[in-house]
This record gives sequence, C-alpha cells and structure tokens, in this order.
Amino acid sequence: MSLTSALNTAAAGVSVASSQTAVVARNVANQKTDGASRKLANVVTINGLPSVVSITRVTNAAALKSLLTANANDARDGAVSDALTQLQSTVGATTVDDTTSPTALIAALSDALSTYAASPESQASVDAVQAASDLAGALNSAADTVQQVRADADAAIGDSVSTINYLLTRFQAVNETIVKGTVAGADITDALDERDSILQSLSAEIGISTVTRSNNDMAIYTDSGVTLFDKTARSVTFEAKTTFTASTQGNAVYVDGVPVTTSGASYEIKSGRLAGLVEVRDDLAVTYQDQLDEIARGLITAFQETDQSGGGGSPQAGLFTDAGSLVVPTSGTVSEGLASRISVAASVVATPTLLRDGGISTNGADPYVYNPTPGETGYTDRLNELVSGLKTAQAFDPVADAGTSLSLADYAAASASWLGVKSQAASSTAAYSATVKSTAATALSNATGVNIDTELSKMLALEQSYGASAKLVSAVDQMFSDLLNAI
Repeated sequence: MSLTSALNTAAAGVSVASSQTAVVARNVANQKTDGASRKLANVVTINGLPSVVSITRVTNAAALKSLLTANANDARDGAVSDALTQLQSTVGATTVDDTTSPTALIAALSDALSTYAASPESQASVDAVQAASDLAGALNSAADTVQQVRADADAAIGDSVSTINYLLTRFQAVNETIVKGTVAGADITDALDERDSILQSLSAEIGISTVTRSNNDMAIYTDSGVTLFDKTARSVTFEAKTTFTASTQGNAVYVDGVPVTTSGASYEIKSGRLAGLVEVRDDLAVTYQDQLDEIARGLITAFQETDQSGGGGSPQAGLFTDAGSLVVPTSGTVSEGLASRISVAASVVATPTLLRDGGISTNGADPYVYNPTPGETGYTDRLNELVSGLKTAQAFDPVADAGTSLSLADYAAASASWLGVKSQAASSTAAYSATVKSTAATALSNATGVNIDTELSKMLALEQSYGASAKLVSAVDQMFSDLLNAI
C-alpha cells in the first residue's frame, strides 16, 4: 500500500468514526425524549474507502400499529369509566339512611308511611311528606347530574375535535417536510419521529389506521375507513350544545362531511376518546335518565288518586306530580325528563294529613277524598294502600333496560344494579386497556428506543477506532516528513 493510499484510508476512518460518534451522541442526548428513536449511521465502501452515506432510524411498524390501537382503546375506555363513576354518585350507598339513593329513599318513604299508619295523630304525617320531598329532590338532583355528565361529554367532544384538527394541521406540515426531504436525500429521521408522535396523540382522540406510500408519504383513515389525511388534512366538524335536558340530542361529528359518530351509521368510529364520549352522551347517560324517569313515573302512578264517588273520573296525581300537573303519565312508557320535574303536591305540603285522608289533587274536596269521615284521625286504610302500592308490580318501559314488571322498590334497585354493573365493567375494561397500552409502549420503546448502555458501549468502540485511525494519520504524516527531509 502506498503512503497516499494509507493516508486516504486513515482519513476516511477518522471521518467515519467522527460521524458515527456524532450519531451516538445524538442518541444519548435524546434518550429521554418522548418518541425519539435510535439513529444509525449507515457505512458503505466507495472506491475502497469507508463512508457514511445516510442516517436512518430504527423502526418497528407492527409495534407502532399496536400502540396506536392500544392508545385509542385506552382513551375510549377511560372516558366511559370516568363518566360512569360520576353517575354512580347518584346511587349512593343504598342504605336506609342514605340521602341520595332512590332505593334507600323509597324504603324510607315506605317506613314513614307505615309509621304514620300506626300513629295517625302524631308528627308522622309531616315526616312522611318530608320523606316524599327528599325522594323527589334526590330524583331531581340525579337527573341534573345525568344531564351535566352529558353536557360535559358534549363539551369534551368539541375539545377533542379541535385537538384532532390541530394535530392534522401539524401532521400535514411534517409530512410535507418528510416527502421533500426524502426526494432531496436529506436527513428526515427527526421529522419521522415527530410524525409518529403526532400519530400517537391523534390515536388517543380517534381510532386511526395509516398507509405509507412512495417518498415516505402517509395517509390516515379513521378506524371506520373515512379519510382523515391524504395529501391534505380533512376538516373535522362538530357543533356543540350549550345546555342539555333529557330531550336534547347531541350533534354528530363529521369528517369531510361524513358523519362518524351516528349510532348504527356505516362509518361510525369504534375507538378513541371521541367514541367513548359519544357513547356516554348518547347511550349510557340516556338509558340511565330513562330509568330515573321511570322511577318518577312509577311514583306518580303508585300515589295517584281515583274518584271515590263512583263517578268514574280519570285518575289524578296525588302525593307526587309532574311539576304540579294532575295528569298521570301513561303506564309503562318513559315520560322524558320526568325525574327532573317530579315534585310533591303543594296541597299536601301545606296540609300533610291529606296524605291520610286523600283529596290531595283537589285539596281535600270531593270526589277524590278516601276518608269516609274527613279529618278522622284513626283512618288508616289509605296509608296502608299507599304502602302496599310501593310493593305492587308495575309495568315499566323496556327501553330503560331495568326490567318490565317489578315493584317500584325493586325497579329502583335494578336501576342501581344496572349502573353498578356498567361502572364496574367499565373500570375493569379501562384498567385492562391501560395495561395493554403500557405494554405496547414498552414494546415499541424496546424495539426502537435508545438503550444508554448500548450507546455508551458503542461510543467506547468508536473512540478506539478513531484513535487508531488518528495514529495511522500521524504515522503517515511522519513518514512523509521523513521522506521530504531525506530528499
């Protein structure tokens, strides 16, 4: 080998070792940066000399795909679990002294009526009316909580849509950089890391799938097949509601004009926080509201008053009313929003003994008075009838999913059980999804992330290689000097 060849080889070795060292140092610096992958300096031999021709990154498409799916499922299940935990607060402990549980308060009302029947001249009449007021108030409060949960979910849907549009805008800018850099042969590894990081954030909002094409160009689709990004970002739109009542229907989310959150639609999304929030707003909370409305309707039915004169008049509301109305709701059919409107009749609040005598709807006037001798304190038939009515099976609307023929107390218990089962299942599913997400993130990190021990070990090897090449350069330089001196 000539001195010139030796010098060229040594210089190339120094250059390659220097470039590789810079890449290793870059890996070490990014070791704690979220989404940063390990970079590699690719060395090839050109005309007999080593040279770094490109910088690439370690990738694992399967691990990334698994993480995107896990992200979407975790976000959906977490949103559902959090909302059901809020709704669970309306059930309370269901013990006799609980002040929020409809089940407990129905039992308390039954006990108060029984006490009043046993002591018709005592303070028990006031206590019974108070127990009824507590029950109506609890249903009002529970209905308010349900609608607040729906309103919060609707607002969160709007936030999610804004986040999706922001991420798609960022994705477009990064994707354009990647495509141009690929064509120009530039180092795009950091841009590829950033694009993957955007995908991870996006998958938490809405379930996605991706397709990579020539020049590292990428397209994004929802998990239902609607295009989110293809050369340009598609518009995701949603119109939030300002207030929610039982009759309020939330709006759909549209991707490029296609509805993706309409139940049963061809392109309904299945995962991501957006899917979980829509499920809460349009399904779970609505069903629970129906159950509360059925409990309220059952109370009005159980305490309705009928014409005692034989005239055949229509039944009228008694102790409980729909915001003061005397109309008794249709049996076995949800009366939308009734739980938020149910109240104790003003006449019985003013005159608690009407609970014993009847005529609540007419403020003590015929023909809806039950007591043959109005005002007779020993009359207990009506009170016993009311206690029995709480234990008698009624028809309930099957759409509420808590039973169709139960006593009012049993229906309230079934509703609490339905919510408890849903909440527990959602909590378990959310915990499992979080574990799957953590496992997927660890797998991707292990496959593509930086291992500090490996990088430091490689750094030592490169230092030795650099040192050897530098010594060879020095030796050749000395040989050239000696040769020139000799001449």
